[in-house]
Amino acid sequence: MTTMQDMVNDTRRLMYGSMTEKINRISVAASGGVEEITLEFDITGINEGMIVSSGLNVWYVRGAQPTERKLFVIPGMEGAPEAGVSVGDILRVKPRVTDWYLFSGLNDEIRSLSSPVSGLFALKSWTADVDPTYQSYDVPTAAANMITLLRVRYRLPGTPDVWVDLPNQAWRWHTGTNVNRIQLLRNIPVGTEVEFVYKAPFTAASSLSTNVVTECGLAETMVDIPPIGVAATLLRTTESRRTQIQTQGDARRADEVPVSSNTAAAGQMMRYYEARINEEYARLMARTPIFRGI
Repeated sequence: MTTMQDMVNDTRRLMYGSMTEKINRISVAASGGVEEITLEFDITGINEGMIVSSGLNVWYVRGAQPTERKLFVIPGMEGAPEAGVSVGDILRVKPRVTDWYLFSGLNDEIRSLSSPVSGLFALKSWTADVDPTYQSYDVPTAAANMITLLRVRYRLPGTPDVWVDLPNQAWRWHTGTNVNRIQLLRNIPVGTEVEFVYKAPFTAASSLSTNVVTECGLAETMVDIPPIGVAATLLRTTESRRTQIQTQGDARRADEVPVSSNTAAAGQMMRYYEARINEEYARLMARTPIFRGI
């Protein structure tokens, strides 16, 4: 099972490898919107004005009580949700990037994978008993976000698993006001069922524990793609930050810190990202043959 937390971890590894950040652990559970957190380890080095994060929480430190290992914080920074914390949860001190930022970026990537440009999609289906009178089948609510219909087939009567595909000229998808149904142009034998296979967009995750395969619709072979896309984006933003005047602590020559180094790395990662999308598109096409006929 691959969760959003797994993809967040993968993205961080792509960006920073084995580089570590200062961490602590929550020692007292607290509900969402908390303005005081108690930690397990010494809080020396955590100062007013720092950002700390745990899970999707992002807090601004406004004060500390070192003897009791308490931090006084402002929750919900950067638009992050105000979630509860449990004993043992990891707290990242002045993180290079927060889980909330990575979570939001990964959701953007997941949604964009099913855009017309990327062309990937979730393969879903539903079955219905044969309508011998009208050969008309309503699209169920669960399939209301259908992009297009890929395949229609019926089970050969008297068999448990022998299916007969219909050519794409043998069905029509009717949509409109209060209309969302499939009309078959061939008579299907009674006493069996029809299967409809369709393209569906990927859906965003709701939490770090979301299973990206069963809930977002990604195939197991696709789960490496969103982290690559987010890592490429982060590399580009890193380049823009490091060239801003206010971030320069001392004068440095251009040949000491090449301006284009991170941009070049981002370009290489984007080429890999696009190659992976093309690979998965080819895999999907192989799984969804087009049946043509008269």
